[in-house]
Amino acid sequence: MGGYLRLEVVRSVRDARYVVLALAAPVGFYLLFAGIFTGQRAQGGGLPASVEVMVAMAAFGAQWGALSATAPRLASDRERGWLDVLAVTPLSAARVMAARICAALLASLPAVVAVGVTARLAHDVQLTAGQWLLGLAALWAGVLPFVLLGILIGITTDTTTAYGLSMACYFALAALGGLWVPPAIFPAALRHAAAALPSYSQAELGWRIAAGSTPSLTSVLVLAAWTGGLAALACWAGAGPSLTRPPSAPAGDDAVRLAGVSKSYGTVRALDSLNLEIPERALVALLGANGAGKTTAIRVLLGLLGADAGTARLFGVPPAQAVAAGQVGVMLQDAGLMSGVTVGGLLRCIGRLYPQPLDLETTVRLTGLEGIRNRRTERLSTGQAQRVRFAVAMIGRPALLVLDEPTAGLDVQAQQVFWDSVRACRAGGQTVLFSTHYLEEADQNADRIIVIRAGTTVADGTPEQVRAAGRSAVLVSFTWHGTAPTGLDGLPGVTAVDLDGRRIRLHTSRPDETVWSLYEQRHHITGLTVTDGGLKSAFLSLTGTGHDN
Repeated sequence: MGGYLRLEVVRSVRDARYVVLALAAPVGFYLLFAGIFTGQRAQGGGLPASVEVMVAMAAFGAQWGALSATAPRLASDRERGWLDVLAVTPLSAARVMAARICAALLASLPAVVAVGVTARLAHDVQLTAGQWLLGLAALWAGVLPFVLLGILIGITTDTTTAYGLSMACYFALAALGGLWVPPAIFPAALRHAAAALPSYSQAELGWRIAAGSTPSLTSVLVLAAWTGGLAALACWAGAGPSLTRPPSAPAGDDAVRLAGVSKSYGTVRALDSLNLEIPERALVALLGANGAGKTTAIRVLLGLLGADAGTARLFGVPPAQAVAAGQVGVMLQDAGLMSGVTVGGLLRCIGRLYPQPLDLETTVRLTGLEGIRNRRTERLSTGQAQRVRFAVAMIGRPALLVLDEPTAGLDVQAQQVFWDSVRACRAGGQTVLFSTHYLEEADQNADRIIVIRAGTTVADGTPEQVRAAGRSAVLVSFTWHGTAPTGLDGLPGVTAVDLDGRRIRLHTSRPDETVWSLYEQRHHITGLTVTDGGLKSAFLSLTGTGHDN
């Protein structure tokens, strides 16, 4: 957890808004308000204005440090899919949340120190060493309700709303809690309302310690009540739907086994008694049209999604157990990366979660990341981010690599580097399962191809066997001269039409009839060829995909 905690702290303090609102603003407000209220003694203990404002602004800055390190960060990670990536690493959700809480507490500490140092230098605030230390500890501990408030906001809102709502809570609680105006000048009703807020209670602990008094039990209880209530709400909001545990399946030698898995979204049946067995050391492609159930199948086999029926096993054990043991590395489609950290720092942290990872230098070399290892993740191009996602999946040297649309966004050179790395993983004894829309990739790289349609398997075998199962159509190709042709999809035997500029390809089950039907258009046609339709034709036949115009 230590490595991940460092990443959380680093990305929090690198945020310019953190520096402004958690450090510069409290120090500036201290200097402003200490000057405005000079000579006033508003607290019952008779505190000088400089001391009272010091405590208030230290609490003010600490609260933003806690909120900024949790709400927008958690919302962004959830929205971008980074939480799903973490869920398929050995780092448990409990440890991830503990790291977030600790990072938020650490991010809140500099504000308390900065305001205290400013008060000492600017106004020669005099407190005993014990008062300084005890006050620092009280203000730091009192920030916990704001950490949990930030987590609750991050769990329940999107990134933009999380930031706006955090700001609103930050300023509202500060104003109503008496951090900007001494509570003693509030009307009586407002003073009673302020006493029930965590912002006031946190500051009140500091005020009493600075005055040499015993901290109020009421303030401690208020903070404890807010902490407990917000923790309960966060747990409730973050709890997923309860899933019925499927019956145990017998352990086997397969790297992946789905047995009779079904999954529905309302009335839509995504998986329909899907059976899938993949032995160890295999390189398998999972194909299917959009909506066929590929992504749902992958999320079920990884344990990210519960099945309505059936069982999922990785290496003979439930997915969560295989993931916790470091046997699985995953590259999820469209999942984002952790923001605010460098590529090298992220890979180093992920690698340390696994029992026998690749070293960082090897991973960087295999994935072609030499030139960007020190770059921040939010500054990567689409292709660069995709390569980093692959590096995150492979650095742990897991027994099973699951890659969902892994080459999307990669240029030709990057694709070649990627497939070289995949073949190296397979040669090293790893099992690789990948889904793709690029049929040529499956044909050229996979030992075995599984085609699913409407959530069930329709073909399973070598590329040659899949082509035979789909009764691969013949491909009639030619170059067209003249105005754009019409009615090609209605020619005898034609099942699909591809247009690539002036070059036209007709997928047909009756090539002779198709060619003869083109006779009347012979003056517009050159370069006519008749060839085997290949995997694409078989795929179109197996999946029932319509014309690709």
